[in-house]
Amino acid sequence: MSQSHQDRIWQEGINDLTIISRPSGREIRASTGDTYIDFMSCSYLGLENHPNLISAVKSSVDKYGVQYAAARTRAKCDIFDELESKLNSIFLDSHAVTFNSVGAAHLAVLPLLGSGELPGYPVSESGIVWIVDKTTHASVQTLRGILEQFGTYQRAVFSDEMALVALLQESAKQKKTPILISDTLGSMGGATDVKSLTDLANQYGGYYYADDAHGTSIIGKNGCGYALNTLGQFADNLILLSSLSKAFGSHGGFASFSNSEAAFFVKKYALNYIFSGPPRSRESLPVWLQLIFTCRKRSVNYRTDSGITFFTLMKLSQMLKSKKNQVR
Repeated sequence: MSQSHQDRIWQEGINDLTIISRPSGREIRASTGDTYIDFMSCSYLGLENHPNLISAVKSSVDKYGVQYAAARTRAKCDIFDELESKLNSIFLDSHAVTFNSVGAAHLAVLPLLGSGELPGYPVSESGIVWIVDKTTHASVQTLRGILEQFGTYQRAVFSDEMALVALLQESAKQKKTPILISDTLGSMGGATDVKSLTDLANQYGGYYYADDAHGTSIIGKNGCGYALNTLGQFADNLILLSSLSKAFGSHGGFASFSNSEAAFFVKKYALNYIFSGPPRSRESLPVWLQLIFTCRKRSVNYRTDSGITFFTLMKLSQMLKSKKNQVR
């Protein structure tokens, strides 16, 4: 269905822009010689150019080399322990496991969750039913064949609460554990009612698997993100996926759990963790976290040293939305 759209984008030269330099701020210079103001990047706070982060990367290369090419189950640089400890604090006393990407985290965590073996997330002896919002990111939806090895796979429009409740009621009749999956702030859709979905999943004895990649760090105490800012605490039935490659200004992703046993279990048994190397730009992340800890804690005053405020981002979003409506 998307082929015609992709063909048109490539034919019109919208894709495949080659950047040769980044003069300052949001400016990018293309190989054509043109200079653009960048609205493509998911680095919502522009932190990848922060001098403290750049300095941290350089000093880490001197300490560890360009990379330590070993699976972290065997050996890891000490900076990963520091990183996960700080992530646990920011993400409301949860328990994080870092990966090369959010997509890699999905492939690692979802099979373990579906198996019923993940500590703190037991499932019914009758099995599970995956209930996936239709606008969930493609990195989850492409795993359908794998997920169906563990249980029934249902797609739904989560904004249609009556239809969603009907699926949950059906799972209850079958005595199956429902696992709700959706983006929180969707690149494919709008904002999700995280509180309602967490409560609904809990009501029917299930779990909410929330991809907060685009909500990570843009709001909330210490940058805990859209989902946790909405919930106020890390729910027992929540598994949260977050990105390090967007507002964090670095690289990778991570999954957060309500208990430490689940995090250790993933490190011990998830194939994507056992047989893959560590995220790149690891050395910048603890520095980024320290920057956030020193910032003002209220969302409306949420300011980084790069001078970009949450208030400014919201005003920009409202301006673009207004322009879009005028075009319509």
